[in-house]
Amino acid sequence: MMAISKVTNYRSRVPARGVRVSLEYTGFFQSGFTSNYYTNDDGVAYIEHASVEKVTVLINGNQ
Repeated sequence: MMAISKVTNYRSRVPARGVRVSLEYTGFFQSGFTSNYYTNDDGVAYIEHASVEKVTVLINGNQ
């Protein structure tokens, strides 16, 4: 079953379009990165992933 996380990104209080977002997950059974996703006109990226453990959100490759 896939999980979906919603990430919203703003620049100067305005939704940021086209920002690259991915998740880094580390856990006992799984570790790795999701594919890259990009924010839409509302500054939102919906990221599909298999892990339900703690993740680090990466914005343009940075934490």
